[in-house]
Amino acid sequence: MEPATARVTSKREVKPDLDQMTPEEKLLRAIFGEPSETERGGKRKKTVSVSDFEEIFRAPPWQRIEMIREGISARDVKHLQERLGIPQSVLLESLRMSIATLNRKVSRHENLSPEDSERVLGVSKLVGQVTEMVKQSGDTQGFDAASWLAGWLQQSVPALGGARPLDFIDTLEGQAMVSQLLARMQSGAYS
Repeated sequence: MEPATARVTSKREVKPDLDQMTPEEKLLRAIFGEPSETERGGKRKKTVSVSDFEEIFRAPPWQRIEMIREGISARDVKHLQERLGIPQSVLLESLRMSIATLNRKVSRHENLSPEDSERVLGVSKLVGQVTEMVKQSGDTQGFDAASWLAGWLQQSVPALGGARPLDFIDTLEGQAMVSQLLARMQSGAYS
């Protein structure tokens, strides 16, 4: 990028001049937010941990997509499970993941497959959604969104025909349904 087509917004960050962008680039930027460092041709920036629930929830889609493609660290899944307080076997079964495979990947410092990463990231995003809902509703003092969500996921929910939300987090469509149910709870349209 030439100096004439960029403006410096900080010592490290260079953003393209909107006047120099094509309509397609402007649309993509409006939909997906700022491009990643790799899209700008720079070094890949550090991704956040799946335990950083609010950051995951607020992250632009391109950042979550990068995390999925790179693969979530198997060790991060262990941290997520600990934060949720759901027994490892229960969480992994609901995400269609093998305990043996996860333990092997942890010992080898490997990342999950993109498919497994996407499901794990979706659970983290749900915790971030609950955190955001509570912030919008008022006092968050002493509220543990991860623990609350873990308990709720394991309960029978009338809006799901008596099924548990945990039974649906193994697919993106199921996670979207659970997310919509949480949003309806906040708005008072819980059915």
